[in-house]
Formats: sequence, structure tokens, C-alpha cells
Amino acid sequence: MKNIRVILNTIVLAIGIFFFFGGSLESCGSGSLFSSIAIDDYIADITIDEHGDMTVIETWNMNYFEAMSVRFRDIEYKKYGDGYPLAMKAQNVASFDETVARVQVFKNNQDITSQIIVGYSFDNDFDELGDLITCYPDSDTCESLFADVSTAGGLDGEVTFVYTYKIIGAITKYSDISELNWRLFEYMEGTIKNATVTVKLPSNSHPVPDVLAWGHGLSKGTISIPANDTIVMNMEDISPDEFIEFRILAPNDLFPSIASRNIFITDEMNKTILLAYETELAAQTNLRITFAQVIFFTSLGMAVTMIVVTIFVYRKYDKEYTATFTGDYYRELPSNSTPAEMSYLYYMKKINDEDLTATMLDLIRKKYITIDYSGQDLTSNEADFQLRLNQEADQTALKAHEKHVITWFFEEIGESGAVSTKQIEDYGKKGISAATKFEQNAKIFVRLAKSAGEKHNYFENALASGVKKAYGFTIIPALMFIIALITQGLLDIDNTLAIIISVVVTISYIVYVSTIKRRTVAGNEEFVKWKAFRNFLENFGNMKEYPIPGVTVWEHYLVYATSLKCADKVMSQLKVRLPETEIDDSEGTFMRSGYRSRGFYYGYAFGHFSQSISAAKSNARRTIVAYNQSRAGGSGRGGGFGGGSSFGGGGGGGRSR
Repeated sequence: MKNIRVILNTIVLAIGIFFFFGGSLESCGSGSLFSSIAIDDYIADITIDEHGDMTVIETWNMNYFEAMSVRFRDIEYKKYGDGYPLAMKAQNVASFDETVARVQVFKNNQDITSQIIVGYSFDNDFDELGDLITCYPDSDTCESLFADVSTAGGLDGEVTFVYTYKIIGAITKYSDISELNWRLFEYMEGTIKNATVTVKLPSNSHPVPDVLAWGHGLSKGTISIPANDTIVMNMEDISPDEFIEFRILAPNDLFPSIASRNIFITDEMNKTILLAYETELAAQTNLRITFAQVIFFTSLGMAVTMIVVTIFVYRKYDKEYTATFTGDYYRELPSNSTPAEMSYLYYMKKINDEDLTATMLDLIRKKYITIDYSGQDLTSNEADFQLRLNQEADQTALKAHEKHVITWFFEEIGESGAVSTKQIEDYGKKGISAATKFEQNAKIFVRLAKSAGEKHNYFENALASGVKKAYGFTIIPALMFIIALITQGLLDIDNTLAIIISVVVTISYIVYVSTIKRRTVAGNEEFVKWKAFRNFLENFGNMKEYPIPGVTVWEHYLVYATSLKCADKVMSQLKVRLPETEIDDSEGTFMRSGYRSRGFYYGYAFGHFSQSISAAKSNARRTIVAYNQSRAGGSGRGGGFGGGSSFGGGGGGGRSR
């Protein structure tokens, strides 16, 4: 059943990855999952006049989840981007109109501009740190608009910034067409959820098809031209590593007053060349999109392939053999294995906390240890039972882990062959030495119990070579990961989902293969009987025709019920089915009846002893933790530095701070 769950988890991770990461990455954008700033809306209203100048009014609706105080808006106005591939004119430059630049800030829908400090790089103003306001990185063709909101409560919660600026000479006129080729920004503090850019051209009488527009820099967005003087761009989920860039072509007569420096008449630049360039860009973009889709769907195919591989590996190396026993219940002990050995088989080579209690109870049942009830109120939670070692019992037949329990409890915790439940509980409180020794002894018990389980040949030893072969299939998702990574770099495409799918599938498959353990034919046969025996223990109370065995038999069963983690349910059924007189008259070792009217129930010593061992483990752990904290300065009174973080203040980054 464990292995089936692992397979199902792998399937869910592989198939569900598209819905989870596809949705979350698209809605949150790269880096925004952990961003302290969210940008809900970016709205830019751009007006182009007959001189070819561009006036921009930007609205940034932002949400700050971390206390900050200042924001910079850097505005680059160079005409050509780095690596521009077409013909250029050195004199074709733009400039920043310092007389128009303006910053407004709104908080909780209230204009707080008059309450804050606004500064501009072109005025050589200083920021809140006393440094000159500059762009980042500094540039001769960039101006920065600065807002210090600390005097109005700082940047916390919903804040709106409105920037107004004007770029002189944004338009370039060629022989047969005029062009606006512009990038509004290249970086921001977080993902922009929604963006709208509206460009208004001068009024004209041209047909709408005479105006052309293309968008660049984004994974998704739409451009519409509803009128001959209006271009509208709608975008969403713009991640911090994306940018808004567009090219607009319009008839020359829309800009009759354009400056001569912005006129570039040459055979190397005209409408035909620009259309050919955009057509080539579109073809390249479509090719990249096709490649990205192929890589993505190939990664999904890889995930499905790995599901098939996982099922194949499960059937060949992990699926248990078919047992000959098929009954629902097994009413006898399937073997004479100790409870710890049974647990090693049942829980796939694991030894649990309950196995220590079960081992001690088994030693009591076999009369290597006796319980002295004298002088105790059996119904009290404070009862302190005395455990005495039977010095006459021959320990030759005991397993190493059973002998270790006797040495541990009667020589190290107790003395003179006796120990009380109170001594066991309080041993871990005696100091770091005792607590450490208790945990060391617990680890020794686990090691010895596993060693005893290994001798039974419960699990296949020859499975290791098959598991090594199974690991070889990781080459499939690993190769997919490499292909997605290389093509992303070479073709400048977004293979994020394919990379994530490859990583998740690889990790899931490796985790699954690392858990492969299969019982031998004999081991599985015994396991199935133990499983049916546990089913019997949980349901015998409903079997009216089932004759209840004697107390000594139930004490034997309860030992294994403890390791099978169903002892409480067994005891609750015994209270109803097992006569009290039989308890009183029996030769039981750890089951006693007592006074039902005072809330006592069968096996009180059994329950109390189990609680004592649990309390001993908890007390030892608390002592060790407290000791380690004191050494690491956990008391607050000095000492060395401990691990982890105190989540103190400080830190920062980005253009908001």
C-alpha cells in the first residue's frame, strides 16, 4: 500500500504540475511569490503631438507588504536600444522635458503629495540618504523621479504613484513612414498583474489600416487599433524580467512640425524595410513559440512515460508476492518472533517506539520480570509499580535486544535487580549525562532489534541490483531537463514549466526508487498473516460466536497488539468480553482487574507502564533540548550564537526601499 501511494503521488505531481505551476506562475509571475511588493495595475496614457513629442501619464497602483519609505521612477530616453540591428542616425536623439515632470502620490485614495518630499535628478536633488538622485544604473540619457513618503507614514499598504513626463523627439520620420519605437521600462519591483497602454496620435483623416503597431518583450498581450488615432495595448502578469516595448508606424503627415534632427531620409530605412523586419521578428517569435510548445508537450509526454516506467518498476521490483493465505482473520500468533522482530517485518524494516514497551511487556509475560503491586493504589495515576528482575530465570534463550532492555532498565536506571516506573519516568530529568545515555540506549535497542529482524530473511537481498537498474531510468527526465535548459538559453524561449516538470518528476522518481523494499515469499506470507491477526484483534469484539481465550493468551496477544498499535482498542473490547472473575483467578502477569466502580479497567499496569516509558523518552528529550539551548545562548544571558534566525529587522532591495 505504501508503494501504491508513492506511485499515485508521482502521478499527481507529474500531471498536476501544469495546473499548479501553470496557474501560479502565470498569475504571480517570476519572483512575485516571495515579493514584498505587488503591482496591481500599470496604466500609461501616451499622447503624441504634431512635433513628434510624447507626453506620458503613468499610474502605478501598488501594494506594499513590507514597510518602506521611498520610490524611484527611472526614465530612459535614448532613441536606440543596445544592439539595434537597423540603420541609425547619430543626430536622431530625444530629450527629457524638465518643465513637465511631475510626481503625485495617493495613499488610501487621498492625495498626500503636499505631505511628502519629491526630488528630481535633473535638479541635482538628494535622496533620503543624502546621495544625489540618479538612475540605476546611472546613464546620461536617463532621469529619475524620486518620492520620499516617510513624512506621510511611509509606504505601507495600497499606494498609487502618478508620474507625468514628456519626451521631446520621440518620433523618427523616414521617407515614407514615421515611427515610434519605444520601451517604457525594463525593470520593476514586482509582477504587474494588469497593464494598459493607450497611445493617442494627432487627429487625421487616414483609414485605420494606415496605422500599424507591434508589441515586444512580453509573453502575452494584445494590441488593437480601434481608430486611426488610437492604439490600445492590454497586458497581464508582466514579470520583473519582462518589459513593455512597442513599434508604431503612422503616415508622415501626422507630424508636420517634427524637428530636423529626427528626420532620417535614407534608402536603408523605409516602410518596406521596417515591415520586413517585423515580419522576420514575427517568424522568429512564432518559431520560438513552436519550440517552446514542443518542449512543453514533450515534457508532459516524458511525465507520462515516467508514470509507465514507475508502474513497470513497481511490478518488477516492488510489488509483493502473492500469498497463499487469503483469509480476513488469523486467530493465532503467526510465528514465535519477538514483537520487535515482527515490527521489523510489518513496518518495512522500521522499529517503532511501541516496540520497546512491547519487549518489556513480553519479558514480564515470560516471567523474566515481575511486577510488585504491594503498597500501591492501583486506581491512582500516581501509582509507582516496582519491577523486579527474576534472578533465577535463564536468559540464554533471549535475543540480544531483549538482554539489552534488561541491562538498560535494571542495571543503569535501577539497581539491585529492581526499578520502579517512577524511576524510569524521572531518569531523563537527572541531567544531560543521564538523558544522553537514555537516548543512546534507545538507539542501541533499535540497532539490535533490526539486527534480529535481518536474521529472519524477511526481505530480498538480491533486490539491490534491480534497484540500481531502476535508477537508470532517471536519464529520461534528466535529459528532458538538459534539453529544456539549453534550448531556453539558445533560442531565448521560456521553458520554465518544462524545467519544473522535469525536476519534479526526477525527484519524485528517485524518492520512490529509494523506498523500494520487497519481502521474500516467506516474509510476505508471514506479513499477510500478521495483518490478518491485527484485523482479528481489532474486530474480535463483534464476533459473538468466538470463544474468548484465557488471560495468559490475551497477555500474549496484547504484547503484539502494542507493536501493532492497536492495544487500546483490544483493551476496550476485553472490558466487555472478558469476565472479571477470570482476571482475578488467572496467573496473569501484567493484567489485573480491580475496582470497576472507581473507574479501573483491565490491564491498568499495562497502560501505566506504557505511559511511563513514553514519559521517560519525553523527559530525556526535554533535558537534551534545554541543555543545547543553554549552550547556544538560548537563555538570553550570553553564550554562543545558535542556528536558525531570530527574524530581526533590516534587509531590502529593489528601487523601492
